[in-house]
Amino acid sequence: MAAKDSGWLGNNLGDDALENDFQNENPAALRPEDDVDPRPFQVSYRVSILKATFFCFFATLPVCAGFLIAYWFPAHWIRLICSKCRPGRARYVIVTDLDGRHCVEVIQYLSLGGGASSNEESLSIPYIVHRNLRYLYTSKTDNFVLLRGYDTGINCNEIHSMIRGLSQREFNERRQRFGLNSIDVPVKPIYIILLQEVLHPFYIFQVFCTAVWLAEEYYYYSALIVIMSLLSVVASLVQTRRNMSMLHQMAQQTCRVTVCRDGQELAGVEGDSLVPGDVIVVPPTGMVMPCDAVLLVGTAIVNEASLTGESVPAAKTSLPNVMEAYLPDKHKCHTLFGGTHVIQTRRSYDSRTLAVVVRTGFQTSKGRMVRSILYPKPFNFKFYWDSVKFILALTLVAGIGFVYSLIVLNVSLYNAGGSVLRAFDVITIAVPPALPAALTVGTVYALRRLRMHQIYCISPQRVNLCGKIKLVCFDKTGTLTEDGMDIRGVMPASKGSISPIIDDPSTLPLCPLLQGMASCHSLTLINGTLIGDPLDLKMFSSTGWSFEEPGEGTTRIDDVAPPIVKPAKGELENDVQEIGIVKQFAFSSELQCMSVLVKVLPDQDPSLYHLYSKGAPEKIAKMCTPNTVPNNFLTVLGSLTQRGMRVLAVGHRPLQKSWKGSPENIERASVECNLQFCGLIVMKNPLRPESAPVIEILNEANIRTVMVTGDNLLTGLSVAQECGIVQPGLRTILVKATSQSSNPVVTYHLMAEGKDHSDLLSSMEQQVSFLHPHQDNHMDHSTVMSDFCLVVEGKSFATIRAHCPSVHQKLLVKGAVFARMSPDQKAQLVTDLQNLGYGTSMCGDGANDCGALKTAHAGISLSEAEASIASPFTSKVPNVSCVPKLLMEGRAALTTSFSVFKYMALYSITQFVTASILYSLESNLGDAQYLYIDVFLIIPFAFVMGLTRPYSKLVRRRPLGTLAGMNVLFPFLVHICLIIAFQVGGLLILKGRPWFKPIVADRNEDNILCSENTAVVQVSLFQYIGLAVALSTGPPYRRPVYTNPLFTLSLVCLLPFNIYLCLAPAHWFPWLWQQLEFVPHPYLAFRVAILEIAFMYIAATYLLEMFVFPSRCLHTLLKFVRCKRRPSNPYKHILASIGPSWPPITRVAGTNASP
Repeated sequence: MAAKDSGWLGNNLGDDALENDFQNENPAALRPEDDVDPRPFQVSYRVSILKATFFCFFATLPVCAGFLIAYWFPAHWIRLICSKCRPGRARYVIVTDLDGRHCVEVIQYLSLGGGASSNEESLSIPYIVHRNLRYLYTSKTDNFVLLRGYDTGINCNEIHSMIRGLSQREFNERRQRFGLNSIDVPVKPIYIILLQEVLHPFYIFQVFCTAVWLAEEYYYYSALIVIMSLLSVVASLVQTRRNMSMLHQMAQQTCRVTVCRDGQELAGVEGDSLVPGDVIVVPPTGMVMPCDAVLLVGTAIVNEASLTGESVPAAKTSLPNVMEAYLPDKHKCHTLFGGTHVIQTRRSYDSRTLAVVVRTGFQTSKGRMVRSILYPKPFNFKFYWDSVKFILALTLVAGIGFVYSLIVLNVSLYNAGGSVLRAFDVITIAVPPALPAALTVGTVYALRRLRMHQIYCISPQRVNLCGKIKLVCFDKTGTLTEDGMDIRGVMPASKGSISPIIDDPSTLPLCPLLQGMASCHSLTLINGTLIGDPLDLKMFSSTGWSFEEPGEGTTRIDDVAPPIVKPAKGELENDVQEIGIVKQFAFSSELQCMSVLVKVLPDQDPSLYHLYSKGAPEKIAKMCTPNTVPNNFLTVLGSLTQRGMRVLAVGHRPLQKSWKGSPENIERASVECNLQFCGLIVMKNPLRPESAPVIEILNEANIRTVMVTGDNLLTGLSVAQECGIVQPGLRTILVKATSQSSNPVVTYHLMAEGKDHSDLLSSMEQQVSFLHPHQDNHMDHSTVMSDFCLVVEGKSFATIRAHCPSVHQKLLVKGAVFARMSPDQKAQLVTDLQNLGYGTSMCGDGANDCGALKTAHAGISLSEAEASIASPFTSKVPNVSCVPKLLMEGRAALTTSFSVFKYMALYSITQFVTASILYSLESNLGDAQYLYIDVFLIIPFAFVMGLTRPYSKLVRRRPLGTLAGMNVLFPFLVHICLIIAFQVGGLLILKGRPWFKPIVADRNEDNILCSENTAVVQVSLFQYIGLAVALSTGPPYRRPVYTNPLFTLSLVCLLPFNIYLCLAPAHWFPWLWQQLEFVPHPYLAFRVAILEIAFMYIAATYLLEMFVFPSRCLHTLLKFVRCKRRPSNPYKHILASIGPSWPPITRVAGTNASP
């Protein structure tokens, strides 16, 4: 074993060895895709007997409320019963995550060393398990630190030194530290799920309400609420149990592997016993990987659809034996990730395909995916927080009503018990128990409609977020454009220039360009079918050559049986019969190219090999010797990319064998240089027919669109112009950041339409003129810069992001095309846009966009594979037509949530006002009246409001996203005033009648049967209906309310019935009056007056909601009242700060320069 390895987890089991595991870990520099804090903020506690005793005594009063609070807020409970101490003496640890959440973890102890056959003393190390990851205590940091595998702090050559495998002693030590290699998601017993569900604050409040109602003998209403609550609990229990079972089955991994230990092969070893450092044999027929492992010997074809959503199998090659830090995400083309399916392997002659385990359990890629489901990243949506604040405000109102009721009832000489009971009844009225359930209805209906459009969601809370989307990022290839490429031809390099395009590559004479196209790919033959990247398939099929997998009798080169490509018979000269692909250097998004080492057969010179590279033209040109790059390279490249062509370049280099042993040991950097430029491959990636109309819809709705692609900038810009992301007449400015010494320099290049800009993208060229020769360098900035967009490449984006924060912010708000972006940079861009206040959506194919899809507020994957794990939304229709549909549903769902919330809040306020008025008259609402209002009036309207479909057009104005703004609070206060005024008005009209006789209160009864009760309750019945109609707003976010058939049916049934209750004389259906405990008014004129008041209220409420509250005049007035002069979102401040002189077209801005 290497020295590094033995020191890492070898003989020394003390704190020094453990600390060495993490000495290179930088908590502040986490990789963008990492969701784990290696050293989270921790505070340790031990139990204080005195504090715990006091807590247990006071927690039982009243009704064990303290224990419930301890269950709901465990971190606060620990602070109450424990005292702070050093981690070495602690029992509990409060861990604060990257997202700010607090978790309580119990300290456990790990026993290392010792044993029956060992003279070493056993060492006990404290550790905690936080979010299924193990954190070990180190005395040097006096903290708990994440225990990692080989995903950090080790070099590639050190991993190669482990090829003999672990000794039994090393295995035992690591087994103790790392535990089982399992992703265990236990399915909780039903009684545990039931108990957790019942102890939710919502159901505790339901129990409290039911107890109050039963004490007041509201039996029918209480029974109905209990039945509804039980049904809700059972439905939630079944769904939770089903989700746990599905996740348990998905996470489960059972297999047997062959492991190399002590220089011997052990077959049939259980996969859950693997530890980092184990060497496993990957069979030729493939396997499902039980861990993350890096290939040491051989190559593999892997289906990674379960993790990335990419349906095309990926080729994996052996890890280069170089002095370079190993990182799984950087070296993913050499890493077999847990949960992926190895379809087949290729190996050297008389050798096996070997891989070293680098991560196990929940640290693997599959484990991270499962943890992302178990512990989803929280998102701060103002509406949800405002809802909580609003409910707290209603609770405060309930408290005021409680005190008021106690005073009124005591003055009325009620007994103390009855007064308290009725006061508690006010609390159950002011805070509606059905509010949480009603709020989810709109989202449930939206999800059902989305499924009809074949859009599926794994995070229902995100549906409302879609209503506030302000910016949509699009990937290019496979999203805006078609998946497949059409080969338009090739352009060989000849005599110092690039030749005209040749439409059919198969007609090329034998040349390095043709041989490179036939061999430089990652294709493989599985069950007689050639599979691989669609681009490689198109390129290879255009050559007319054939592909053969190695088999018995295959020519061996350096003990390697390579795949063979060869021309069709009779088409080429006899000097080339076939080409053997000896080694592949897989495509790297960082290098933007791939290469293959091949042997041309028949073998005239045994030591002669050939290297072929293909990739981004700028990169290949940089790898070539300058004298082989054609003079017109930049001109031709610029002309092709500006026409939207996808261009690849091919380079070639003959190599004399200078390495020892197998070609697997060749360092990539040593051979990918001094190439000869062969030519260009020209492809067209046609725009999807849906892309341009969708972008037009978004532009008209004032939703900003941005392209984020890994392709060439000019190609991306051409597609952006074609689909409308860059609109006609918009000035396009290229932003470049170059590093001169340690001071980055940012330059701005105005790109004239129809001109060649390829020289701006070439790193071989010296500093070029900012403007084209025909333009005046002193032209008026206000004319040039009146409306513009910025385009940038990934390298410049990274430099600006790191060193020029002010320029970076302006690039974010004005950028239209971000090209040559790596997967990590895509995720960074989405995060940066969110930090500026943009509600951000990302639409991609689920392969290289996984990080950005998970980060965005509304990530939409177009992949048909299992990309739903990576993205909140997945569209089975693989084009961008899903984007406006999702945004429309989001706006409709958000509007419905607002409407239902306001309706339920105003319903409780209406009932609270009714009860307060009746309490002052020594009366009350009857059981049947509560039942009729809550069940037959409120529930039908509240639960069918969400059935209104979204409006057919995205408008420029987005719906409100907060309940705390004046635009919501002012209408709410107006509604409360109207509710009070009309109920009191109805009561005053009653008292003004000459035949009116005041109630004679019986303090032993509820005094429900009285004229006051009937008049006030009848007015309130119409208020519930009026609120339902007024708050069921239609356009511009939902269709008119009459298009909702169930809502219309409810209105058609309930409004006439309430009119009947108001106008009908006493002798019509007397049993109905008895059931509802109404006293019919003797005179028709008064009944008509009550009806007039009711319809006046409905008309006033409707007119206010339709015309007054949405008006811009009112919004302007409210802004003036609250002194709002500046926008709250950061991106609006940045846009306002951009003056007519920015960007400085003829000026170089350094790090410290004023941008």
